[in-house]
Amino acid sequence: MNKPIAHPWWDAFCVASIVGIWPRYCEPRMLTTNYVTLKIKDLPSALQGLKILQFSDLHLNPSQSDKFLEKVKRKAEKFAPDIAVFTGDFICQSKLDPATANKLLHFLTTFPRGRYGSFAILGNHDYAEFVSVNSSEEYSVTPPTATPFMKGLKRAFSRTLTPKAMQRTVHDVPLHQELLALLSQTPFRLLHNACATVPIQGSALNIAGLGEYMLGRFDPENAFKLWDYNYPGIVLAHNPDCVPHLTNFPGAVILAGHTHGAQINVPLVRKRFLCMENPQYKQGMIHVSDKWLYVNRGLGALMPFRWFAPPELLCLTLVPA
Repeated sequence: MNKPIAHPWWDAFCVASIVGIWPRYCEPRMLTTNYVTLKIKDLPSALQGLKILQFSDLHLNPSQSDKFLEKVKRKAEKFAPDIAVFTGDFICQSKLDPATANKLLHFLTTFPRGRYGSFAILGNHDYAEFVSVNSSEEYSVTPPTATPFMKGLKRAFSRTLTPKAMQRTVHDVPLHQELLALLSQTPFRLLHNACATVPIQGSALNIAGLGEYMLGRFDPENAFKLWDYNYPGIVLAHNPDCVPHLTNFPGAVILAGHTHGAQINVPLVRKRFLCMENPQYKQGMIHVSDKWLYVNRGLGALMPFRWFAPPELLCLTLVPA
C-alpha cells in the first residue's frame, strides 16, 4: 500500500485561509439584522409596536466599502423605522479628512430616516483627540497609528487590560468641531448629555443621549434634566461601562455599542480586545437591574477584522408587558 503524500504547504495555506482570509475579508462584510421584540411595562397604546433601528460604530474612513454602506441602507429601509438611532464612533481615531467627510455626509443624509426622527451620540473616536486604554490601564489620549493591524496583533498576545483610572488630560479634550458642523447638515439630531421628548400620536417617547464615558463626559444629571416622567424612554450610551452608574436614572432600555462584540470573539483572546471595566457587557440583550441593555456589535472597526462577531443592525420593536 502506498503511503499518503504529505502536502505541508497546502495544509499551511488551508489553515491560513481559515485564520486570515475569513475574518479579514468575509465576516466584516456579513451584515446581520437582529429583530428583537421587547416587552415594556406600562407602555402607552400609541407606542405599542414602535420600531427603533439602532446602528453603531461606523468608523468611517476613505477605504470603507461603498457596496457595504449601500447594503446597510437597504436593510435599514426594509425595516421602515419609526425612530433611528446611532450610538457613537462615526469616524476612526478622530480623523475627518475631506474624503471621509464627504463619504460620511453622503451616508448620513441618504440613510433611511426615522418616521419620528433620527438621533445620535458621540463615541470615543468622535472627539477632537482619540482616547483609548493604554498599557497602564488608564483612559488616555492616544496618538493615531498607521498600523492598526499590528496594534491588534500585539493586543492578541498581551495581557488583558481592565481600565482603572483616567488621565487628567482626557478631561481637556474638546468636542470635534468639524464633525459637529457636519452632523448639523444631516437629519441626525445630536444628543450630548441631553434629552429629547418625541411626540408620537398623542403620546411621547423620551430619548436621552449621554456623553462619552471614556472621556469623562458622561453626565447623566444633565442628560436626564428634561426627561418627562409621564412617558417611557430609551437611553443612548456609547460605552456600556457607564450602565452601572444609571441605576437611579429613568429609561427602561439602554442602547450601546463600542465593544464590536469583542471583535475577535474567541475564548482566551476576546477579553484582550474588549478592554472594559465590565467585560460581561460584550454584546446582545442583557438584563441589568430593572433595565434592558442592548450592546450592538456595530458596523465597522479601526481594524477590519472580525471573528464570530459580524456587523449588525438592531431592529427593536416595543410591545406592552
